[in-house]
This record gives sequence, C-alpha cells and structure tokens, in this order.
Amino acid sequence: MKLEDINDIVKILNENNLTHISFRNGDSKISVSKNILSNFQSGVNAESETEKQVPTSEYITSPTVGTFYVSSDPESTTFISVGQKVTKSTVVGIVEAMKMMTDVLANKDGLIAEILVSDGESIEYGQKLFRLS
Repeated sequence: MKLEDINDIVKILNENNLTHISFRNGDSKISVSKNILSNFQSGVNAESETEKQVPTSEYITSPTVGTFYVSSDPESTTFISVGQKVTKSTVVGIVEAMKMMTDVLANKDGLIAEILVSDGESIEYGQKLFRLS
C-alpha cells in the first residue's frame, strides 16, 4: 500500500464522520482509527464552561441515614410541595432511623424547585433531598 492510499483512507474516515475504518488488499491490511476521546473531552470542557455561567442550585440534604417520609403519617398532608416557599426553620420531611424520627429542616430560605426522593425511600447522610431555586 502506498502513502497516497493511506491518505485516501484517512480522507474517507474524516469525510464520512467515521471513528474506525479497515481495508484489506491482498496480503496488505490497514486499520485507521480516530481518537474520539479527545473530541469527547473537548465537549466536556465546553459543558463545564457553560455550567460555570449558570448559577448553582442550592440543595436541602439529609441530616442522617434512614428512611425518608414526606408527611408525619400516611393520612397527613405532605410537609412540602414543588413551588412552595421555605425558610430555614421549615420542616420539609422526616427521616426514621432505628425507630427515631428526625425532622429535616430546610436550613435555607428559598423556593422548592424539585423533590429528589420518594416517600419511604432509603436515604444516606448528606444525600440531596430537595433542590431550591
């Protein structure tokens, strides 16, 4: 295979947005691959720059390990809902661990933008429970 043939193969690879191409001509075989990881990393860096421009969200996190509940009992209304304003002292849920109930306080002023856990879900210490806007 000549250098011109290899150049043609690389041209086909680039023009057709391929990441790998192989050719066999008699006893000769050539395989050409692109390093797509560097392209992916460039995309990740671009995302990181965009993320820096977007304000970061505030989160309410779990004070302990246990089971998260959205109300004090199954018949009660939920402590919090999306769109509701909270203050630092607002109870947003309860975590049960070994039959001990711990109130989850907002600890921040804000508006509930998203509920990240379900009623009865097992949670970890520091896990994000609510996103504030």
